[in-house]
Amino acid sequence: KATVERQSRAITTTNIKEKISYKGNEYTVTTIRSSAFSVCENLASVTIPNSVTSIGTSAFFGCTGLTSVTIPNSVTTIGFYAFQSCDSLTIYCEAQSRPSGWSSFWNNSGRPVVWGHTHSYADGKCICGKAE
Repeated sequence: KATVERQSRAITTTNIKEKISYKGNEYTVTTIRSSAFSVCENLASVTIPNSVTSIGTSAFFGCTGLTSVTIPNSVTTIGFYAFQSCDSLTIYCEAQSRPSGWSSFWNNSGRPVVWGHTHSYADGKCICGKAE
C-alpha cells in the first residue's frame, strides 16, 4: 500500500495514480494522508483514483483555488475538515449519500455536494446526480 504524502504548496493540478513503482516494487495508492494538500491555494484540479479508500483529516484544507473534486465509491473513510476553507469547491460523490465511515464534519464548510455522480456523458457533458 502507498500513501499520498505532503505536497508542495505550489502545485496547481494533480492526477493521483492508482499504482506507483519504487525500487522495483509496485504499490497501490490507498490513502491521501492528513494535510497532504493543506493550503495548496493554487491547486485547481485533483483526480482521485478508485484505489483510494481513505482521505485524511484536513487533506485539502485551505485549497481556495480548488473548484471540483470527484470522490469515488472506493473511499470509505474521510477525516474531519477534509475540505475546510475550499471556498470555490463543488464536491462530486459517486456514493448516493454520506457513507457511515465519513466524519460528520468532512464537509463542515458546507460546500455544494452532488451525490450519485455517474461519470456518464451526454453531448459532451457529464450527467451527475442530484445536488444536496
